[in-house]
Amino acid sequence: NVNLLQCHNGEHTRPCWDDPISVPECLSSSLETLEWVGYEGRKEEKEVAAFILRSGRCLKKVTISSKSTDPDKKLEMLKDLSLSFRRLPTCQVTFD
Repeated sequence: NVNLLQCHNGEHTRPCWDDPISVPECLSSSLETLEWVGYEGRKEEKEVAAFILRSGRCLKKVTISSKSTDPDKKLEMLKDLSLSFRRLPTCQVTFD
C-alpha cells in the first residue's frame, strides 16, 4: 500500500508520460497524500498530476508547490490543473 507519494522535480528532469492502460491498485485504493515539489506546469507534469488526481479515489491531501515565484504564473498553473480533474469532496488541495 502506498499512502504518500512525493514528487520532486530536479533541475534537468524532463519527464515523459503516457497514461497507463490500467490504474495501479495502490493509486486507486490506498494513496491518501500527494506532495509535489517543483511543479512547473509543463504538459507532461499536468498529465501526470491530472492522472493521479483523477485516479486517486482515496486522496485526502494534495500539496503542489510551484517553482515559480510569479503569482500570475502560479494562478495560471492552478487554473490549468483544476480544469484537468474533478476534485473529491474529501480531498484538500493546496497549491503554493
